[in-house]
Amino acid sequence: MKLIKRTSGRRSRTFHPATSLAVLTLPATVPRPMSPPAARPLNTPQPFLVALAAWALPGLGYVLIGQRTRGLTVGISIVLLFVFGMLIGGARALEVPMVEREDVQKNRLEGTERSDKPKLIDEIRSKPWSIAQVFTGPVGFLGGYVSAWAGSVTQDPVTKAINPPPGVESHARVNEIAVLYMAVAGMLNLLAIIDSAHRAGRLLELK
Repeated sequence: MKLIKRTSGRRSRTFHPATSLAVLTLPATVPRPMSPPAARPLNTPQPFLVALAAWALPGLGYVLIGQRTRGLTVGISIVLLFVFGMLIGGARALEVPMVEREDVQKNRLEGTERSDKPKLIDEIRSKPWSIAQVFTGPVGFLGGYVSAWAGSVTQDPVTKAINPPPGVESHARVNEIAVLYMAVAGMLNLLAIIDSAHRAGRLLELK
């Protein structure tokens, strides 16, 4: 007994001439292949190199292990946070250890300050937020150089007149907010350094 097959569109029906019953058959579907995993960098650097790169330039550690979007996001956020801190409180809001304050510099130029310069460990104890700011890497060192220049007092060699520093020092709450911004930027970059180095180690283990 012959079967009559009719095709309409994507579906096909088979009719039995005796019973005129239609058997609906659906076209076979092939499952789509799963998307391939994200590509890993062929040459993953050692974790300590990734950590050093992340300190040298915020976000660079993520870029070295192939996570460019994360690196750009983290790097731009940290740099902008540090720059905003300097814009809020001025360049002199970043107090650098071993750089004397304005009044001490004036007393030294006038000859009324005879005490020796403090030691580095004493300066760090009096300015503990400078430890966090160091973790921003060269960005923090550049800011420290600008801060030292903005707070430097000079003396005219002819008239012996003391010239005020080119930068204005912020005070009270404005200074506190600026210092907090720059310290938070350093702590965020420290977390990025640790995280990028850890991810680099995990990628090396998977090879």
